[in-house]
Amino acid sequence: MQSQDIRYGQRIMTATLSFRAWLSHRVSFARLIQYSLLITFLFLSMFVMLITLGISLRPRLAVQVDFWALPLPLYWDNYRWAWAYLRQPMINTLVIIGSSLVGILVFACPASYALVRINFPGKNLIFYAILAFIMVPPAILLTPNFILAVQWDLKGTVHGLILFYIGSGQAFAIFLITTFFQSHEPEIFEAARIDGASELQALRRIAIPMAWPILITVCIVNFLTFYSDLVWPALILPQDVRTVMLALNRLGPVSGAASFLLASLPQLILFTVAMKYFTQGLTSGAVKA
Repeated sequence: MQSQDIRYGQRIMTATLSFRAWLSHRVSFARLIQYSLLITFLFLSMFVMLITLGISLRPRLAVQVDFWALPLPLYWDNYRWAWAYLRQPMINTLVIIGSSLVGILVFACPASYALVRINFPGKNLIFYAILAFIMVPPAILLTPNFILAVQWDLKGTVHGLILFYIGSGQAFAIFLITTFFQSHEPEIFEAARIDGASELQALRRIAIPMAWPILITVCIVNFLTFYSDLVWPALILPQDVRTVMLALNRLGPVSGAASFLLASLPQLILFTVAMKYFTQGLTSGAVKA
């Protein structure tokens, strides 16, 4: 009887080991399929970028003769020409966007703090109006804003574009910063008031330092939006001032390949440097209503 129990236990153990081996093989095969699909999708998503990189490292005549040839030897003159061509438009773009971001934060931070901390009639109505403005398609506002720019003599000026960017970025910035402040306990600000700080001092010494992650998130979102904008710079800026997008719009596919890659560097650098703060801003109450 004891020997039968031993044989029965051995059979169960053998079956268990066989099942585990089969399951391990199946899981390994599933992972192989998963990784293969991920690599395939990664290659497809990078295909255009790789083609652009290859074109940028070849002379124009070589691309016209054999489009799919490897870029050997490497031809760096395209990047020298692209930097000489994009240097001034890049400076113009960064100055315009930097001024716009400063203006957005200067107005959005006090407005958001007031919506959270100060009770006044119509506060909720203002917040919902801001939320409704975010949902309006930008194309609908194109004509009235352009008419307004002409009437106020802002067409053909750099500060006209900066003012438009400041106004267009206010709603989204106020929404994000307001929801960020709402996600924190009001006792933080009330303690400052008990210590004798005014609302302005509480904003400057507590609210703004605490809100750095969401402020960086606001800057990143607006930077990407303004950097890729083509319509408003073409309508508002004077003819002798060009942004990066206006400069790229005048290039052909071969001469523009190196310029396209150089133009993407500010966005790549911004994401690389500020990704940690961007993630903190999105996960610390910024998207919680």
